[in-house]
Amino acid sequence: MPGMYIRDPIFGDISINDTVRCLIDNGRMQRLRYIKQLGFDYLVYPAANHSRFEHSLGTMKVTSDMASKIFRGDNPELPIAGLMHDIGHTPFSHQSEEIATKYLHKTHEEIGADIISQSSIRDVISESTLSLKKILSYFKGKEKGKLITGPLGSDRIDYLMRDAYHTGVAYGVIDYIRLMNKLTLSKGGNVAIYENGIDGAESMLVARYYMFSSVYLHHAALIAGEMYMLALENAIDEGSIIPKELVSFTDDKTIIELLKSNASKHIIEMVLSRNLFKRAYYGEIGKKQIKIQEVRDAIESKGASHNDYIIRVINFKGGNDDMPLIDNNGKYIGMLSEKSELFNALGKILNNRRILMVACIPGLMVKISTAIKKVL
Repeated sequence: MPGMYIRDPIFGDISINDTVRCLIDNGRMQRLRYIKQLGFDYLVYPAANHSRFEHSLGTMKVTSDMASKIFRGDNPELPIAGLMHDIGHTPFSHQSEEIATKYLHKTHEEIGADIISQSSIRDVISESTLSLKKILSYFKGKEKGKLITGPLGSDRIDYLMRDAYHTGVAYGVIDYIRLMNKLTLSKGGNVAIYENGIDGAESMLVARYYMFSSVYLHHAALIAGEMYMLALENAIDEGSIIPKELVSFTDDKTIIELLKSNASKHIIEMVLSRNLFKRAYYGEIGKKQIKIQEVRDAIESKGASHNDYIIRVINFKGGNDDMPLIDNNGKYIGMLSEKSELFNALGKILNNRRILMVACIPGLMVKISTAIKKVL
């Protein structure tokens, strides 16, 4: 049989075999076609309609390339773990994560592990020569699975490149081939980087920082996402949506159900028409401890109901993404934080940067802004 390929805008032709074809044709994987990679960022970046399915294929491709380079052997389970690493995402990707954690008491990684081990996905794996035990281990980021989940992992490489492509920003552009050629393993089994590849690691960390500040944490997308979560929680409290259903819902199915709910209909209609809450407060709070309930009490003392506003503490990620450095002879020479002033400077920025954002209906902006400033 001639080789099978899937055409990808980032990596070109992605080669697949019969087992991969059966896995991606499975309904659990096909659902990811209808889960937006960036949630509500399409309201800011109109072309950001790409899906978790595309990202999953790309992560499989990058994992396969990196595994071949680093391990120089046959590791068929690693790319499969990369392919399925997001299979447990609920609608609108990370936007539903807090809701799923609150009601199901599981992260999307834990939900994904359940799907792999308990659904028809398990049957596909059992009928192949693959080891389910290895796949689940890698899926959870253990041993060689750090090649997927680590600071320079395949998951991160793909989403930075793919999200930059679809949003049209240049911040996430990475010299993927050069970076891959500088990766190796430390004796502890962690993904490490050769000393002469420090600049590649630094550039990826910088790219991630700017993607967070300009794309992932864009205030309008965050407000839309928080309004969606408010609507979703209202529908759950009303009984219109059962939390465990989110594991099988697509984005569109969720929107349809929210529009049916009296408790969520108005808010989700505002999101769909991009009639978003406006920022009443947006400011750096650093390491200052904020009691959210005090902020809520202050807001509601001005006549706001819980459907009139949202609160979000914005945290930046990546400040602790340290990694081992190896010399050309394979000897451990220290950590990136010991050799890179740029990494340390960026790490301090990321660890210290926290922003409080409160958005509300336009008529309450002045009152709420004044109330919050008094609390702070």
